[in-house]
Formats: sequence, C-alpha cells, structure tokens
Amino acid sequence: MEKELLKINILAITGAGILMVLTGLVLYYFRGDLAQHQRFFLPIPPLGVAAYIFVFNFFKSVDGNLPADAAQTIRAVLVGTGTAALVFLVFSVMLIVGIGYGKRYF
Repeated sequence: MEKELLKINILAITGAGILMVLTGLVLYYFRGDLAQHQRFFLPIPPLGVAAYIFVFNFFKSVDGNLPADAAQTIRAVLVGTGTAALVFLVFSVMLIVGIGYGKRYF
C-alpha cells in the first residue's frame, strides 16, 4: 500500500502542476479582460494545493483504488467542495470584518 500511495502522491502532484499550467495559460491569454478582476484569481494556487491534498487523502481513504460506485466519489467531492467553500466564506468574512474594525484601533 505504501508504494501505491507514493504513486498516487506523485500522480496528484503532476496532475495539479499540469492543471496549474493550463489555468495559468488560459488566464494569461485573457489577461486583458481579467485584469480588473485579479483579486479573484489570486486564490487559485492555494486551491490547487488543497485539491491535490484532498485527492491524495481521498485515495488513501479508499485503499488507493477508485471506488466502483461513482456516487461515492461524487459525494466525497461535493462534501469536500462544500466544506472548503464554507470555510473560505467564514474566514473571508471574519478577516474582512476584523481588519475593517481592527485598522481603526491599530
């Protein structure tokens, strides 16, 4: 199993890297149209890392094999995405409010 996890880890890193390059190329191609929205694209690299970690942990939890039941995979991705989106929302709101009020006193 350890060798299989190493293989999954390397493939996940490679896949995340390829997806980051493709995303970067698409963003670069549309850079003129996207320039005013740059703040929305800055989280892409950490989200790519989070996806890589999620995929690695997913395969680790299913003994290194893609489940035969596609619903199990879809459910795991939806729960992971929902959880990450909720944490992103809460952290963003707390930081915005905290910085907004905090800069008045510091």
